[in-house]
Amino acid sequence: MDDGNKVFAAGTRTRGLRQRREQQRATETREKIMEAAEHEFANLGYEGASTREIARQAGVQHTMISYHFASKDGLWQAVVDKLSGTFIALQRTRLEGLRGVDPKTQLRLLFEEFIRYSAANLNLHKIMTMAAASSSPRLDAIVSDYLASYFEMIANLIQVVQGKGGFVKGDPNHLHYLFIGAATRIFMQSAEVARITGRSPVEPDFVDQHVKLCLSLFFLDD
Repeated sequence: MDDGNKVFAAGTRTRGLRQRREQQRATETREKIMEAAEHEFANLGYEGASTREIARQAGVQHTMISYHFASKDGLWQAVVDKLSGTFIALQRTRLEGLRGVDPKTQLRLLFEEFIRYSAANLNLHKIMTMAAASSSPRLDAIVSDYLASYFEMIANLIQVVQGKGGFVKGDPNHLHYLFIGAATRIFMQSAEVARITGRSPVEPDFVDQHVKLCLSLFFLDD
């Protein structure tokens, strides 16, 4: 390789390294913003959250939010997609992997996964609860993008298991909401639960017990 080609190759490697470093910094900045935004949206709701405060907590310039997410709405959507979109994708993958397994076992495992995910990702339910409190474009987006198809998937399974006598009777969507309430409320009141019971509801042993109790409320013995 002559000197000119060596210089060109060295310059190409340098540019490639610089681009990778810039991409890594951009990824880290985006993740910091998302983490701070998740906390703010979970505790203050969409209206109460401030992008300037989110930027401050993330340790970045306020303009970085516009650069990465375009707007507050775009940032909120990214957070919801990370939490809700990730969970629903996990559930669909889980169900796909359970092909050939009886529907009752499928539903049990999906519900158990829901409880364990809820214990580890409490902000999901805080954000969803605030968004569901009143009609808004954000609620419309959540329903159309995530909840409608997810509830349909679970309702279909519930109906099948009910038909085999393995699940309590009632409207599948109503029962699904009852399950969500039973499964998540104890985590959302974790400070109170810890004072009353002397245990944190997100401790592994507590979560294991909570899974068994919640499932026993809805599933019937064959």
